[in-house]
Amino acid sequence: MVWAARLKGSRGFQKIVAVKTMLPKLSEDPQFERMFLDEASLASRIHHPNVVEVLDLGEMSGVLFIAMEWLDGVPLNQVMKAAKSAAGIPSPVAIHILTHAAEGLHAAHELKDDEGAYIGLVHRDVSPQNILVGYDGFTKMVDFGLAKATALGDGATRAGQLKGKISYMAPEQIRGDPLDRRADVFALGVVLYAVTTGKHPFRRESEGATLFAISSPEPAPAPSRFMTYPPELEAVLMKSVAKDPDKRYSSALEFARALEQTLPESERAHGGERVGQFINGLLGAQHEQQKAALAEALRRADRASIAPGVGLDGLAGTGASSVSSLSAVGLSRPTNDLLTTPDFVPPTTWERLRLPVAVVGLALAAGGIAFAVTRGSHKEPPAAAAVPTAPLTEPSPPPVEVKTAPVTPSATPEPSASATVTATATSTARPSKAAPRAGTTTTAAPAAPKRPRAWRNDPGF
Repeated sequence: MVWAARLKGSRGFQKIVAVKTMLPKLSEDPQFERMFLDEASLASRIHHPNVVEVLDLGEMSGVLFIAMEWLDGVPLNQVMKAAKSAAGIPSPVAIHILTHAAEGLHAAHELKDDEGAYIGLVHRDVSPQNILVGYDGFTKMVDFGLAKATALGDGATRAGQLKGKISYMAPEQIRGDPLDRRADVFALGVVLYAVTTGKHPFRRESEGATLFAISSPEPAPAPSRFMTYPPELEAVLMKSVAKDPDKRYSSALEFARALEQTLPESERAHGGERVGQFINGLLGAQHEQQKAALAEALRRADRASIAPGVGLDGLAGTGASSVSSLSAVGLSRPTNDLLTTPDFVPPTTWERLRLPVAVVGLALAAGGIAFAVTRGSHKEPPAAAAVPTAPLTEPSPPPVEVKTAPVTPSATPEPSASATVTATATSTARPSKAAPRAGTTTTAAPAAPKRPRAWRNDPGF
């Protein structure tokens, strides 16, 4: 589960960060806990503009969490999904995205220990879901939860296990052979194939058939067989997805430089700017909705006066992390292989107005009682003014400062346009069904707005 959270500092300083926690059903599994700790340990050593930075690892009330850099962007698989109706992602934009991802992967592959020896880090889960494209045009690699330090001999994979997304695994990964950085180059080449052609080179009707297509000696079909494809780009693509590791690029950096050479000289510069323009043109409305949801979640957190001692998911107590004043603000992304966002149900209009309406009702009732008590001591006026027959407009309720108990991140989070519905929160609050008094009028509470449709499954890339 990945939350948006606010890091508070002194003198009003605050910063939005991402907080990743283990799913409850996996928190009791020591193997997943080990993977979670390895992700924090390995990823925190990588410092590169194209890798999401890990800020801290902490534990609160038995819940492990990783505080990470917050990226204002979307996973590449969602960009591919949205671009289907717009004739796909232009080749120059796709090349810039994959070039930056390859540079981030190279930084991970070059990671060294304190003695200066190579760790031999392999991501093992390179896929469109783990490539985040920012609205500012920057691309970052995320999710090193399955990364393996081959030089350390960690033995993280048990016999008979396959870790990662099957359709992006290298043949040697499926066979259980020793892995090196060229396995990630293969996966990145498969991503390039899917982004530039709209087809997956190895995915079949079942996982077994997909595994066979990857591990068989038959190469991936060349894109020029079924579409018009630039020859220079096809040569780079086919080399990156070669079944034999010795025939691939020896490093992700070599792959990135070969990709750059396929672009005209005039298009090699300002790649981030071109990517940002395309993403904002494609998903600009979704971006505005996400920013509004985050701003509202921050206002909600301020109104609820979330104390620094209240941690993730409403857990109270002190944690082992130096990031001691993280306050979850309501947006979350439950993840199971994917970095996606769930759909949340916003509060209904009646639920938002219930307290102000109740205050106005109490004020009117108090005024009526005072009028009844004092009525006998006053004489009727000699002439009554004309009473309008049109119904009076109900006055707007006065501002009320609401102070409530701290809330959990999942109390009433706001919806996100890029949401994947993995859990649905429903409100139990309902307006009163008591019959109205004689002589009064009632207005029905408006129905809660319908949740937007969301993507439930892997879009198929």
